[in-house]
Amino acid sequence: MERIFLAVLLFCACGLAQDLPEAPSAHRFWDRTNKILFLSHAALEATDFGITHHNLSHGGRELDSMGKALCESGTAGQLVFFGGRMAGVAGITYALHRLGLHKLERGFFVVADVDSSYGVIYSFAHR
Repeated sequence: MERIFLAVLLFCACGLAQDLPEAPSAHRFWDRTNKILFLSHAALEATDFGITHHNLSHGGRELDSMGKALCESGTAGQLVFFGGRMAGVAGITYALHRLGLHKLERGFFVVADVDSSYGVIYSFAHR
């Protein structure tokens, strides 16, 4: 069920990415829009880290198969996992920017925000 929900969210986010205004061909990577998108993603990741840390320290278990080993290894592993996600999003969006794929650059930020929002909502719902 989770995978279907994520697939629907991804599909919807990709549809929204098509409706984004045309990005100027020579915009700077750290323009106002990307700063807002990055900061919103950072806030969501920090919230996800905090609630996941709380849940795991109170007997919960990590359900994300990619992050399970790191998240269940303690605070340091959780920091590596969530920090790595942040670095990955920044790296991928910068690569898309350098390739001139500005709609995808913005769209990837949106998809990353949707993914992090799902993690926050799920974690809060299962406290």
